[in-house]
Amino acid sequence: MKKLLTALALSLSLVGTAVADEKVKIGFANRTLNGAFFNGLTEYMKIHAKEAGYDLITTDARGDMTKQIADVEDMISQGIDFLVLNPQDPVAGIKIAQSAAKANIPVIALDSDIALDAPVITRVMANNAANNRMIGELAVKQFGDKPINLVIISGSQGNLVGEDRRMNFLRGVLDSQIRQYNHSNINVLTQVWGNWDQQGGLKAMEDALVANGDKINAVYSEMDDMALGAIHALKAAGQLDKVKVYAHDGYKFGLNAVKRGELQATASNNPNQLTKLTVDIITQYKDGKRDFPDYSYIKPLLIDKSNVDEVYDENSLY
Repeated sequence: MKKLLTALALSLSLVGTAVADEKVKIGFANRTLNGAFFNGLTEYMKIHAKEAGYDLITTDARGDMTKQIADVEDMISQGIDFLVLNPQDPVAGIKIAQSAAKANIPVIALDSDIALDAPVITRVMANNAANNRMIGELAVKQFGDKPINLVIISGSQGNLVGEDRRMNFLRGVLDSQIRQYNHSNINVLTQVWGNWDQQGGLKAMEDALVANGDKINAVYSEMDDMALGAIHALKAAGQLDKVKVYAHDGYKFGLNAVKRGELQATASNNPNQLTKLTVDIITQYKDGKRDFPDYSYIKPLLIDKSNVDEVYDENSLY
């Protein structure tokens, strides 16, 4: 009997050890790897998951909603414990989050927004409202009471983050103009679509120049990478010295453009900070915390010539 009890205790101890040693498995469904920011999200997720001792599966939807749905179905079949989702589409994102919830897999939305009725722990992102209002206010500081004839370069139609960024940039401009001058003085000449990458921003700016030519004196881009493409187009047209360009994300090459005076300002959407916060939230959830806000923001930060040298990190992956 003693031998039997000893063997049983040893068996239970080994089972307990195996359970304790079993790693948390995270699935990260990224919407695309086409662009430095999205690559940065994936690479920093790998770094911070490894630091926390978690296993990580990553996928690339290649901008295809149907593929992202299939990617998540495959990760669910592999037994992930958490899903981190950068939704390609806000409507499809709800369906993906619901399918994970049915499998009892907690979901965190990362970077791209998702509707409030989606079953997610929280949405991790930059504070787009605060960041872009500051950029708009800076534009008014630079233009004064002169008219701002603006081209907006947006990422993709229906993207909630892009909408949040441009609308808050415009709000920052309008609020500041009205507060200082008792009237608004901004004219949106056109909205063009850059598909969230530099080549798209180049083509979008070329189209805007053909349609509006010398009228343009300002460009707002929802992402630094598209802004860099726009800057190339403006240089080629001999217009950059007449046009002030503003963007969002804090991309390393965007910061270099700020240093050169080609980009007036950007704001922090740091993938290192975003993914670290995401992994920290997973750890807190695993340890029993449940009261998370709808949105979990990294700290707002406007970056212009006055502080770019403090922010710039030559070793950054983004």
